[in-house]
Amino acid sequence: MRNGALYPALLLLVLLIASPAGAAVISVGSFPELNPSPSITIPADTFLVPVQISGAIGLQNWQFDLLFDNTVVEQVDPLDGSSGIYGAEFTPGDPVSLSFILAGFPFNALGLVDDVAGSHPSLLAGASGDGVLSYILFRFLDGQENNDPAFSIADGITQEAVPQPGTLVLLAFGVAILSLRRRRSWVWLG
Repeated sequence: MRNGALYPALLLLVLLIASPAGAAVISVGSFPELNPSPSITIPADTFLVPVQISGAIGLQNWQFDLLFDNTVVEQVDPLDGSSGIYGAEFTPGDPVSLSFILAGFPFNALGLVDDVAGSHPSLLAGASGDGVLSYILFRFLDGQENNDPAFSIADGITQEAVPQPGTLVLLAFGVAILSLRRRRSWVWLG
């Protein structure tokens, strides 16, 4: 009986070790972004700030808040329907990896672009690795070009297409039950 309980325990251990341990990290990339992918036409005296992710595994949806010093820069709405928040190709040059922007609300008075959200609808398995999620359009306020805008990310949330550890535990529990049930069937028949 001890050997029968040992195999499901080992399976559980293997499944938990194989599950991803680290979470993806959303951060502000180097700006100004001079070569966005896809190409984005922006007004004069504005610049794009890339928001990137590292360590993504099967990334489907994401959300974040972008904070900035509102005495140095302001977010710009170019009145092209984008609100100055653009999708990015996770893999540059691959239009299938283009993110779709679902939301984003600029509050210049608060130094906040709130609830920027997007997804990768064309990537059925999600995006994996490191890449750019979106670009946000800004401009320096008069006389502030040499000051730090203090861009930072808050409340980054990701939804990935891999099983969560709880799902793996349930799977291991089900395998253990089936293993014990099968083992008892052999004992009963033998």
